[in-house]
Amino acid sequence: MHRTAMRLALGLAIAFAFTGCQSHQTKVATLRKQYDQLGAQFRKDCSAEMLNMPPKLSPKCKAEDKQVTEAWDQLKAARAKN
Repeated sequence: MHRTAMRLALGLAIAFAFTGCQSHQTKVATLRKQYDQLGAQFRKDCSAEMLNMPPKLSPKCKAEDKQVTEAWDQLKAARAKN
């Protein structure tokens, strides 16, 4: 779990470092791709937990949900800068 989180954090850090050199549209596309990847990973790992009533997420899924939310917020902010 920590290994995957570290890889994800490193990947995001590298991606954000490179976005400073990209055009705005490319930055938005990159953020969209990251959001899609994080969302897909969350759905893969946590879809069964979301079916419980009431939904009760494990710490791993809570962390992934937070990452998806943060990625969405970054994407919305980048789109608003048009």
